Amino acid sequence: MGQSKYILAESIGYKITNTARLITNRLNQNFKQNHLPVTNEQWSIMIRLWEEDGLTQNQLAELTKKDSPSISRLINNMVKRDLVTRIPHPVDKRTNLIFLTTTGKKLQLSMIEQAQHTVDQISDGIEQEEMETFLKVLKKIDKNLGE
Repeated sequence: MGQSKYILAESIGYKITNTARLITNRLNQNFKQNHLPVTNEQWSIMIRLWEEDGLTQNQLAELTKKDSPSISRLINNMVKRDLVTRIPHPVDKRTNLIFLTTTGKKLQLSMIEQAQHTVDQISDGIEQEEMETFLKVLKKIDKNLGE
C-alpha cells in the first residue's frame, strides 16, 4: 500500500485509534445515561469476573492486556465503588483474589444490555457480510502485530 505522501488522518493506525476512541466514548456515554457507575476500562474487568470470579490482578492484567499498575488503579476505584473486593489468596498471602460484590453482580445484565446497544449503534447500516470482512481484516492485523 505505497503512498507517495503520508497523510496522518488517512493512515490505518490513526483511523483504528480514532474509531476505538469513539467506541469507548459511546460505551461510556451509554453506561452513564443508564446510571451505570462504570467506565469502559472497569467494564473490561467486570466482564472477565462474570466469566470467572476470583481472578488475581495479574490474571486480569493479562486478560485485559493492561499493565499491572493500571489494573491496580482500576481495582482500587472499583473497591471504592463497591463493585469488587479483594480477598487474600488462601495459599499465597502476597496475592489477592478479586471478586465481584453483590453490587457488581447486579449490574451484569444492564451493562451487557448497554454493551450490545453500543454494538448495535456501531454497526448501524453495515451489512452482515461487510462486518464479517471487517472483523476478518482486524483479526489479521492483530495477528500481524503479534496479538
